[in-house]
Amino acid sequence: FWGMSKVLDNRQALVAAVLGEEECPFAETPVQLQVWLPARVFDGVLFVENQMSFEKLIRSGRPQQGLAIVYAAGFKAGAQRLRAPGGASLFYSAAGDLSEAGRALFERWLFRQAEPGEKSAFFWGDLDFSGMWILAALRSTFSTLVAWQPGYRPMLESLQAGGGHPPLAADKAGQRPLERTGCPFADSELLPALKLAGRFLDQETFAV
Repeated sequence: FWGMSKVLDNRQALVAAVLGEEECPFAETPVQLQVWLPARVFDGVLFVENQMSFEKLIRSGRPQQGLAIVYAAGFKAGAQRLRAPGGASLFYSAAGDLSEAGRALFERWLFRQAEPGEKSAFFWGDLDFSGMWILAALRSTFSTLVAWQPGYRPMLESLQAGGGHPPLAADKAGQRPLERTGCPFADSELLPALKLAGRFLDQETFAV
């Protein structure tokens, strides 16, 4: 494709229509997930937007309420593929539990093979509109997922106290606002605060 490696990204339906096929013959690349598992059975899953924040969390020595912690590049683009076997490649952190039983339990949950039902799921990322779009995209795949208050609450308080940066200062001027994510906390507190302040906060500047 003229040296453009990403020309087919998010265009599978269009390619299938052009070729007259029911499905696109070019498979999407699996989303790569970095996973840290707690020593005991995990109570829920925390998705983290930025790799630096993921590393800080797993190396802090403070268990995050028994949560498995997951980082992936391109959450928004790959959200629909995360729960399909073959749609995600899993890489487990050596800083966490590497037992076969722990990994099997996580994969049964991720690929919807676990009983009973869903575990709690959370997302923590930048306090900006892009982060809120990722939250909304993940909620379409993980029905119980909400914004992680232990991470977002300090960021919200900082924003309301005058912290943060204007979008232009961090090359984020092109971010589109959204009306709702479906998460009550995000919709009632985070989104209104973002629109009122006109500033954003980067996740990496906060430790929890």
